[in-house]
Amino acid sequence: MAAFQCRSCCRAVTPTLLERPLPDYGVDEGWFRPEASPEDANGHCADPIVRMPPGTFAVDPDPSGPPYVLDEQSGLLVEAGPNGTIVLNPGDGLGLEEHPDVAMRRGYCCGMDGEWGPNLACACGAIVATLYSDCYQVQELRLQPDAVERHDEV
Repeated sequence: MAAFQCRSCCRAVTPTLLERPLPDYGVDEGWFRPEASPEDANGHCADPIVRMPPGTFAVDPDPSGPPYVLDEQSGLLVEAGPNGTIVLNPGDGLGLEEHPDVAMRRGYCCGMDGEWGPNLACACGAIVATLYSDCYQVQELRLQPDAVERHDEV
């Protein structure tokens, strides 16, 4: 069990959470909702796919978010952001506020997409997390590893 706090002000940004493995994109087992509900005429669904169950987190060892760089082998843009982001259920963030720059709150019809980088701040103003909450994507909250501190609970 662990909780995370803002590195700048030491304020808790999560409750105590249970660590578990990060669900794999290619495997449905382990996802909170491996299948979304049917889409309406506009392509929205009532129950989007959520990566992590409430009360849990995982550490993603791979790069996450911007900047995006060209992968020479595939010819595609790939994420080259920080390694070690902490992935949790969107409802497990405590007291996080939208980024003060409206451009960073970018999204589409149902929420923020996080494609420009971290879009949530601690109450002290430190930018600490990225919320992925738009209807076309997997729902998750990612804490920036350099912005938070982990405190293990016994």
